[in-house]
Amino acid sequence: MRWLHVVTVLLMATVWSACSSTHWVHPTKKEEFLTYDWNQCERDWLNKMAVNPGAAGMADNQSLMRQRIYACLKQKGWRQIENE
Repeated sequence: MRWLHVVTVLLMATVWSACSSTHWVHPTKKEEFLTYDWNQCERDWLNKMAVNPGAAGMADNQSLMRQRIYACLKQKGWRQIENE
């Protein structure tokens, strides 16, 4: 019976997390600059992959690429917050 409670809680957490959405904010830049910074971070990542042929296979990994772009945006001062 205890496992049923665990499964129920995990299922509910998954459903609630799927319903949440996020957006990016910056303390000094307007939202229009997000696209510019995003594209710059993406170009930087792709240039690193072009220079390092051994890591070229990683450029195909969209999840890793998204993580690197998010890290770059955070270095530029952007924060990802959840919508309420």
